[in-house]
Amino acid sequence: MARVDAMAAHMTELKKLNYELPRYSGLQAGFDSVLAQFLSSRLADTHFEGRGLVLTAGTRSGKSHDIKNLLKGFAENPSPLQGGLERKYIRVSLRTSTTWKHLGSALLKTSGYFTDLDHRSSDMIWRRTEGQLQRKGVFIIHVDEAQHTMHDKSPKEIKTILDGFKDLMKRPEWPIVLILSGIPTLLDYLNQSDELIALLEPISYSDIAYNQQNLEEADAIMCAYGTAAKLDVSGLRDEDTYNRMIHGAARRWGRFIEMVVHSMAHAKASGRTELTRSDLAETFRRWTGASDSANVMLVDNPYRIEAHKLFPT
Repeated sequence: MARVDAMAAHMTELKKLNYELPRYSGLQAGFDSVLAQFLSSRLADTHFEGRGLVLTAGTRSGKSHDIKNLLKGFAENPSPLQGGLERKYIRVSLRTSTTWKHLGSALLKTSGYFTDLDHRSSDMIWRRTEGQLQRKGVFIIHVDEAQHTMHDKSPKEIKTILDGFKDLMKRPEWPIVLILSGIPTLLDYLNQSDELIALLEPISYSDIAYNQQNLEEADAIMCAYGTAAKLDVSGLRDEDTYNRMIHGAARRWGRFIEMVVHSMAHAKASGRTELTRSDLAETFRRWTGASDSANVMLVDNPYRIEAHKLFPT
């Protein structure tokens, strides 16, 4: 247990470091654009309706982390918002079994509603949810893994959900700013509603490309976390190591950073002051069950290995 406690402690400290990738500026700009449109229509006393942002990317890309930081920064900004609105938001992360009724119930509970209404009808829950949002002054909602609301649903059910999202943004008494995030298939669902996509702005995160720019980013990440962990990373700062790590992280930045954090915690818990390729290999082994002959950090040709799969042990 002593080693587990040490690993957890070192991981906790490293996870407090918020490394901001260049892509974050695009997300911030998109959010600022949506918010400005929302506030301006309220102030101009014209047709007032919500706006929305959609962020899509592959699994473990770091999209949820970025939106959390975005909304945290928004809420902590001390400057007052125009129009008398408060900096309030709520967010929910969905399961594959989520229905439209479940989403309404989750939002109601997250907003602090005092009574469990799971046994009531969907219409009743959503009426309470919309009223609760207005009473609480919450005008921003983030729905993470939003594709789950429509997964394995009939075309009629999907239309109901899409219309529901649209109605949330067009509700006369209290329109909202809607942020949806999920994997790229989310766009396939959303594109079935012309009315809804007219209110949304899309942003996507690409998988990591093997190029010089991303090698420099990988090096910046390694050095930033190495400094925070007080570990010597000089032996790993080369193109071959970074490309192996990128491949082992399935070309997702969120997973890449996880590999760095987990490997550094392993080295620190072992009492060492230097991060080695063996630490990276150990992390990949724990993630996948890969033997040395299938470990992307050890084999001669790592790109023949399907790095995003689990191996029998």
